Amino acid sequence: MKYILSCVVLITMFAASAAETDAEFVAKARRTNNVATYAKLHGVLQHRRRGKDTLTMPVYFGAIIHPSRTIGQLVINESEGYNLSQAQGSGLTSIKPMTDSAKSDHLGYVGVRASDLVMSFLFCKVEKEFDSELLRNMVHCRVFLLDDPENKEKIKVWISSEHAFPLKAEFYRYGETKRFRELEAGALTKKNDLYYVRRIRLEGPGWITRIDFDSDRAEVDLLEKRTPNIFIPLKKQ
Repeated sequence: MKYILSCVVLITMFAASAAETDAEFVAKARRTNNVATYAKLHGVLQHRRRGKDTLTMPVYFGAIIHPSRTIGQLVINESEGYNLSQAQGSGLTSIKPMTDSAKSDHLGYVGVRASDLVMSFLFCKVEKEFDSELLRNMVHCRVFLLDDPENKEKIKVWISSEHAFPLKAEFYRYGETKRFRELEAGALTKKNDLYYVRRIRLEGPGWITRIDFDSDRAEVDLLEKRTPNIFIPLKKQ
């Protein structure tokens, strides 16, 4: 059995059926594991903004994914951290800044939402399905419009038709036709018979952010083999 790390969430790889309804297909994209897995990923975040120097900082993401819930930690620049918890099946995500995080807001400046890493947007209500598309001229995708009333946003998401794996999302504010941010996952990498996304790209008007996780330092495995500590301390200011 093989698994995939969709930004954060390790999920079962499977073949989807072309005959599935939109609700059935999206439900599989939201699916959970029947075994527990974990990941510890270290990497580099680069943010380019029009008229500004490129901002580079270290990034860490750790997660334990149980069949019933996911817990994780996101740390950027060694000094700004967020603890995450997501109830599987509901998409409800709790994000709690760590103590020293209130001193800065690098995460907001670079356009990243902690909830992106657990793909909370997938659990928004399906509003409609568009015609299928070939993403990057390579991957056949089913395309959906999701509604997020909490953030007053519409999300257009591309999901691999073969594996029901989300690859791209565009975010639109209510009443607007021009996207204000875009997320794309790529560079699928295998370790210990598990797959994880090694690269995340986010883009908005006048800015682009890229996260590259170091494959040599990546720790990805089944939880039954050990009980890892996925949480790291923040650097003292």
